[in-house]
Amino acid sequence: MVRLFLLLFGSLLLLPHVAPAQTATAAATATALRRARQLVLERRYESAWQLLALTDPTNADPAVVLQKADLALNYYTATDELRRFAFRNLKLLDLSPDSLRQLGQDSVRYAFAVRLVLERLQGRFPDNYKLSRALGDYYFTVQQCDCAEAELGEDEVFRRTIAQYQQAHAHGQGDYLSYFALGYAYQRLGRFQESLAPFERALQLRPTYATAHLNLAFVLLELKEFEKAREHARRAVELFPDAQHREDAGFLLSQIEERMK
Repeated sequence: MVRLFLLLFGSLLLLPHVAPAQTATAAATATALRRARQLVLERRYESAWQLLALTDPTNADPAVVLQKADLALNYYTATDELRRFAFRNLKLLDLSPDSLRQLGQDSVRYAFAVRLVLERLQGRFPDNYKLSRALGDYYFTVQQCDCAEAELGEDEVFRRTIAQYQQAHAHGQGDYLSYFALGYAYQRLGRFQESLAPFERALQLRPTYATAHLNLAFVLLELKEFEKAREHARRAVELFPDAQHREDAGFLLSQIEERMK
C-alpha cells in the first residue's frame, strides 16, 4: 500500500503545474476577447481595437492577433498598405466603414502589419491553422482592395491565397466566404475546373449566397456546361437584393441562353 501511494504521489509530481497568475491572465484575455466582439457588434471599432491592443501589445497571443486581423481587414476606415489603420466608433445610422474609406478622410494611427504578424506567429505555431485561414483572408483582401503588396503582382497574390486557404480547409478552418474566395482565386487564374469544388462547397454552406451562384455560372459557361450555368445564373438573379447586381446576373443569363441556341 505504501509503495502504491508513493507511485501515485510521484506521478502527480510529474503533472504540469499551472501557476495562478497564468490562469488569471488566460481568463482576463478571454474576457477581453468577448468584450471586443461585443464592441464590434455595437460598431465601436476603434474601442475594440484599443482593447485588443492593450490586451496583447506585442502581438504574441494567436487568439488576440486573429481577432485583430479580422478587425483590421474588415472594419478599417483608412489604411497604409494594410500595415497601419484607422478605425472609428460609429453610430447606428453612420456610413459603413467601407463607405467611409472611400471618402479618404481619416488618418492612420494604429500600427499592425497584418502579413508580418501572422507569418511570425505561423512560424511559432505551425499547427494553428486558423492563422492559415487569416493569411488567406489577408491575401484575398489585398486583391480586392488593391492597396498593398503591389510588388507581388496579382497572379502571385492569387497563388498565395490558394495556398493558405487550402492548408486551412484541409484542417477544418473554412466557411462559405473562404471557399468562395478560393474558387474566385482559381477562376481569376483561369483554372476553371479547379474553381468548381470550392464554389460548390460555398453554396453547400450558404445556398443563398448570390455572388457564388453568379461566379459559378460564369465558370460553367466557360466549361460549356450550359444547363448548369443557366440554373445558377437564374438563382443569382433571384437572390441579389439590389438592382445593379440583378442586372449583371441577368446579362450573364442572357449570354448563356444565347450560347445555348
